[in-house]
Amino acid sequence: MEYVTLGRTNLMVSCSAFGTKLLQEVSLEDSIEILNTAFKGGINFFDTSSAYSGVEEKIGKTISLAQKEIESLDVSNLTDFEVQRAEALLPLRKNLILSSGTKAKTGKEASIELEKSLESLSTDCIDIYHITNQDYLPIPGTDDGLYNEMLIARRSGKIRFIGFTTHNLELAKEAIDSGLYDVLRYPLNIFSTEEELELIKRAEKADVGITAIKTLASGKIENVPIAFGFLRQNAK
Repeated sequence: MEYVTLGRTNLMVSCSAFGTKLLQEVSLEDSIEILNTAFKGGINFFDTSSAYSGVEEKIGKTISLAQKEIESLDVSNLTDFEVQRAEALLPLRKNLILSSGTKAKTGKEASIELEKSLESLSTDCIDIYHITNQDYLPIPGTDDGLYNEMLIARRSGKIRFIGFTTHNLELAKEAIDSGLYDVLRYPLNIFSTEEELELIKRAEKADVGITAIKTLASGKIENVPIAFGFLRQNAK
């Protein structure tokens, strides 16, 4: 697995992130197995949302079980290296980059959703927390209070970086140019226009991390190697 630095966050993330939306349709037991398999395959970047029914809880349960497994080790019979190796092979919270977000319309709603996400994910801090909006770009001082709430959450250590998710190209450009957002989440795939693909260079120039969503166009693209290869090539 290749790893890259995600913009100015300096987070070292796997080139392939794990989008968790479809875990809504999978049992807890199968979800845990899938998440463990992804981690063992080198993926350390897990992308979710409070809008995905039950998914954050499944990720949180996976993390909790990994922690219990480590705590059950008889470390008296292990060297420090063996303990570190055991920890490195499990999806412990410290080994993961967690990205989540909210579709809330107000800061108060976002605060409530964030608290629920922290509990569900079995963590006290989410690495990247996204505001999802298709209509406008939340900025400091607006009546909705969304961006101000993100600043409060970051100062209190509940999130590390602020992200923005949209399917609106003009809003995506605005988010990158604003300097307010550390990461942009936007649909990119082989059907993307030249203008959309230019977002990658635009984000790189602004030192904004960009994560592609809808990479398989909601199932319309069946050739996964071609889909991923296309994005990797355009990211160079």
